[in-house]
Amino acid sequence: MIFVDFREPERIVQKLKSFGLDVYVKHLELGDYLVKHSLYEVLVERKDANDFISSIVDGRLFRQCHFLSARYPLSILAVVGDLDEALENRDISRSAVIGAMVSIAIKNVQGQVVPLIFKNEEDFCLALKSIDARVSEGDLKILPRLKSHENPKVAMLTAIPGIGEKKAEKLLEHFGSIQRIANASISELKRVEGIGEKKAREIYRFFR
Repeated sequence: MIFVDFREPERIVQKLKSFGLDVYVKHLELGDYLVKHSLYEVLVERKDANDFISSIVDGRLFRQCHFLSARYPLSILAVVGDLDEALENRDISRSAVIGAMVSIAIKNVQGQVVPLIFKNEEDFCLALKSIDARVSEGDLKILPRLKSHENPKVAMLTAIPGIGEKKAEKLLEHFGSIQRIANASISELKRVEGIGEKKAREIYRFFR
């Protein structure tokens, strides 16, 4: 079955259903699509080509991939669209984009993030169908890294260099959500037990 984040386009949901797949729309804390059968899970993050280029330029892409790799042993970054067209009039070279994709594939915190490029949404949906079939048949026996007693928000925060479970728990206890941690100033972060000036600056830089 495939869980789709509620913010994803309805046309993709309908296309997946037309393939005869079991599709359920819900809120996903991480990623856009979760292919799940029994205990086996593969997370998929979808980006159109323009957003992909923008996320490289502003550094957002690498933070997202840190979170993906911290939560899942295998996740897929799906880039949908024409990269050449997206690169027109942008202050970034094609070689820099390819270099970023290579970095994503080989430099992650724990799990592997596999970048794939699809020409259009039709091909992307066919890929989801293939992933669903392989997970269902046991060809991709990917167990979720998160254990039943662990908090997924804690696991996401441990993607930040130097932040272990205890510090992640303290941050969540103090701020209440990852969004509030991401928006916190350095002085606000320093108010958390165990977070000094250096660590507060690292957290602040990571989210920005």
